[in-house]
Amino acid sequence: MTDQHASGSAPDGAAGSAAGAHRDAEPTGKWGLRPATLEDVEAIAHAELELFPDESWTVFQLAEEVAHPDRRYVLAADGVDAQGRLLGYAGIMIAGDLADLHTIGTLREGLGIGRALLTWCEQQARAAGATSMLLEVREDNARARRFYTAAGYCEIDRRRGYYRIRGRGIDALVMQRTLAA
Repeated sequence: MTDQHASGSAPDGAAGSAAGAHRDAEPTGKWGLRPATLEDVEAIAHAELELFPDESWTVFQLAEEVAHPDRRYVLAADGVDAQGRLLGYAGIMIAGDLADLHTIGTLREGLGIGRALLTWCEQQARAAGATSMLLEVREDNARARRFYTAAGYCEIDRRRGYYRIRGRGIDALVMQRTLAA
């Protein structure tokens, strides 16, 4: 599975807001994070379709990711026990001293969910022995680029035509951050 989603949507809804059922009610203001499970895959897949309609992962791909021993997936959900409605999710791959942010998406803006998801991923990477984190961000996603830059990520490379959206190639900017111990 590729790491195409690292910023297909910027944290806290930068690439757009959620639609449909997620708009029916505002979050209670109390939300939390918890590790994602296979039982969460269907809800994550629905969010994928809303946030990344041109490049969403399937239920099967997401299940494989969540179950993989070298991956860590988290979700944000309503309620202090994070058992309510899905508000966001993120996932990383860990490979030795390097972690790769595979996906991050939020369904609500302005609550700090994106930052909390990224922080969780960085903490998990550190705990597994990673000393740096990589991600790809769409060149045309200025808000996501600002978010990652503010979080300490620096552009280190460019992947030409990495994203294929409606037959058009969009470059991915590769960003990296050292994870302090």
